[in-house]
Amino acid sequence: MRDKLKDIFSAIPSRFIWSESRLILIVAVVIGVLGGLGAVGFRWLIDVVKLIFFHGDTGDNLLSYAWSLPWWQRVLIPTAGGLVLAPMLRYFAKETKGHGVPEVMESIVLHGGKINPRTMFTRALASAITLGSGGSVGREGPIVQIGSALGSTVGQFLRASEGRMKTLVGCGAAAGMAATFNAPLGGALFAIEVILGDFGLAQVTPIIISSVAATVVSRHFLGDFPSFEFHPPPMVSHYEYLFYAVLGLAAGALAWFFVSVLYRSEDAFEKIPLPMWIKPAFGGLAVGIIAIWFPHVFSSGYEAINQALDSQLPLMLLAVLVLIKVLATSLTIASGGSGGVFAPALFQGAMLGGAVGALFNLAFPDLTAPYGSYALAGMGAMIAGTMQAPITVILIIFELTGDYRIILPVMTACILSALLSHWLLGGESIYTRKLIRRGLNLYRGRDLNVLRGLKVSDVMTNEVTTVEEGEPLSTLIRRAITHPQHTYVQVDERGKISGLIPLQKILELMRDDNLRDILVAQDVAQLEFPVLSADETLDEVIRRFGDHGLEEVPVVDPENPGVPVGVVRHNDVMQAYRRAFIQQDMSGFVADSLVRDPDRKTVELVDGYRMVEVEAPWNFRGKTIRELDISRRFGVQVILIRKKRDNGQAGAAANDEEMHFVPRGDDVIEEGDVLVLVGDSRHLKKFMSF
Repeated sequence: MRDKLKDIFSAIPSRFIWSESRLILIVAVVIGVLGGLGAVGFRWLIDVVKLIFFHGDTGDNLLSYAWSLPWWQRVLIPTAGGLVLAPMLRYFAKETKGHGVPEVMESIVLHGGKINPRTMFTRALASAITLGSGGSVGREGPIVQIGSALGSTVGQFLRASEGRMKTLVGCGAAAGMAATFNAPLGGALFAIEVILGDFGLAQVTPIIISSVAATVVSRHFLGDFPSFEFHPPPMVSHYEYLFYAVLGLAAGALAWFFVSVLYRSEDAFEKIPLPMWIKPAFGGLAVGIIAIWFPHVFSSGYEAINQALDSQLPLMLLAVLVLIKVLATSLTIASGGSGGVFAPALFQGAMLGGAVGALFNLAFPDLTAPYGSYALAGMGAMIAGTMQAPITVILIIFELTGDYRIILPVMTACILSALLSHWLLGGESIYTRKLIRRGLNLYRGRDLNVLRGLKVSDVMTNEVTTVEEGEPLSTLIRRAITHPQHTYVQVDERGKISGLIPLQKILELMRDDNLRDILVAQDVAQLEFPVLSADETLDEVIRRFGDHGLEEVPVVDPENPGVPVGVVRHNDVMQAYRRAFIQQDMSGFVADSLVRDPDRKTVELVDGYRMVEVEAPWNFRGKTIRELDISRRFGVQVILIRKKRDNGQAGAAANDEEMHFVPRGDDVIEEGDVLVLVGDSRHLKKFMSF
């Protein structure tokens, strides 16, 4: 099938084949349609499972239906759901535990966006069983993972490059979220801000298109209705901004509490001496016991959220439901249930906002609107706090309500919640916390990932200006005038670093004539300072610059600790980063070109510059990119290496035979490697004749 499509594309005029923007936009539409259909199908599957477990068509009114059931059925149904889920966890779908979004983020960073296609089926079934039997989770996380898997599957089918694969995964995630909330812009921004962490134009455009396409599909099948029917009343007074600020801080604290309880519950269930596959039944039993008195915790809880938005729930119930939902969701996920944390966070935020608003309404009835507006702001603030995505939430709230009057209060609550929870959680979100617990620190974004591929030895300067500890300040001032540099390295009698003297410190002392002949270098040196080794990566280096406020950091000899052998300048690190960043983007274009036309070995660029693909010379084998120093010796850049893929590698697609990657200094050239070079014709000819 893939070969037939390839033949069809080859018959199209080249101006269409090589128009990358057209191709990626067409694929984005396809993923959007598939993602929308996947979201609709998943909701249908949940309804079918609900019909089986609850023996009735509950629709979106599960809470009302649950009240009509005897207490023992409320206990039995989620317990039975856990028992049905058990065989999946034991035999063929262990990866379906949890909320799904962290796994998508992990696949983007560690596996180039490749997701096993079966994930969309196992996740859909496991989450539908959990949700349909009353598990206290949401459908948004699974839908995002299903959409991401769809995007990845399309990318693998088309043999997309790693860069394009990540974009297609983002398209699928955006499609799932947009179809869920009937919010195309919010869905797109969720994929960009949370999943990819990259606002580059090449990523934004196709993701928005997928999001819009999925929304159209969702509206066709489900109707053009928002998830929550709510029209916020106008603010009564400007004093309410203070009340919304208090709500934001409360939501930030609740976000920290929810994340902490969730992962401590996982730790507790790990210690229970029972087989993993039987634990979901115990989680379901616990949720069922809670539901005897509070069936609001069943499933996504949208009906209870709408009641809070309509100001229908009493204050005491609102306050209790905040804590009860935290407990029920933590028990469901920690025991092995499958579902998202987005809807539970919305539920908690709505109840918290309603409780805070009701309190202020009691205290200041003439200054506050009905608490439904606070419930809405609380929903946004809770998502902003748990997921560290305030921009996405603000936009989703606006799309849900269509009323700009609520945006300023929502912004106030969301920003304060995100700031407080960011501090309490140490900069982590509910998603990244899960990955960090596995030992995977994604650093959120491409910047440090790019720097992680570069080493100190790539940017260090071997010339070091040292000063002795007893050198007079007057001599230091003359140095600063004749040979200015950001930092001077002070050494002791053994030649080892004993301090750093920033140029700014010398300039400050120049104004005092009385100190020039009194002070020596040791008196003005900074005695607490960082040092680097040549094999450290630049992501660590950039932190050192930030922690110590220096423009230059010395590099020491590993065989003679403390002896300076060079310095690394902040400007050099940033220039190396910019070069690597551009190279990474260019490599994505190159890989796309090679995948679409593998027989093409040369691409004309501009003004005599070309991109060529050549097999690595035999005498390059066994040497690193740094040792070969191709850029200096030949005047050309190696922007990509093509290697034969070992199909035994984790994350490798079964049908892939080759892989492309951006070279790093310590990458070793092996037999069969192909180099993709960029340079002018003269220097490329020099390399080819080597």
